[in-house]
Amino acid sequence: MDPTIVITLVLAGLIAVVVVLFLRRASGALRATSQIERFQEEAAGLGARLDVVLETTAARVDALRRHEVDGGAVLEELDGIMASLDQELAAAAGLAAPAALSASQQAIVAEIRHAQRALDLVRHGCALSAGPRARSRTAESQIAIKRGYLNLLHAREALARHVGDLAAARDPMESSWRTSRV
Repeated sequence: MDPTIVITLVLAGLIAVVVVLFLRRASGALRATSQIERFQEEAAGLGARLDVVLETTAARVDALRRHEVDGGAVLEELDGIMASLDQELAAAAGLAAPAALSASQQAIVAEIRHAQRALDLVRHGCALSAGPRARSRTAESQIAIKRGYLNLLHAREALARHVGDLAAARDPMESSWRTSRV
């Protein structure tokens, strides 16, 4: 057999092996990229739904804080809102987060829980204002409602920031004041 034919076949085989290895790595990168994009889309949808719920809830609690609505009416609405947040919390915990973005998922879950605690504080304030000693506890109930309102606003802002970081594929643990050099 001619040595040039053997060398040509060996080189062709090496090229084929390199192409196969490259295609395997490229398909893995494409799979990872599509998984990240899917997670980002799901998280963006979750963030949009949560923003609507928290915006309307914050407006309602603000009206309560300003004595424009009755605490009993808001107390009844809070049960439905809490159930909605429970569903969104389950949806956030159930997202299939890639390993690189699991911190973002945990941050979103933590902020939903923060919003739930804020609504618990508002509920506590409503219960104080509607209780048998409502007159003696007016200041305490107003403080609870105001703190719950502010915590709700903070949770909404933090959720928006985490979803925005996720959309930009930034690390949520990275400080926002630092800039990355390209």
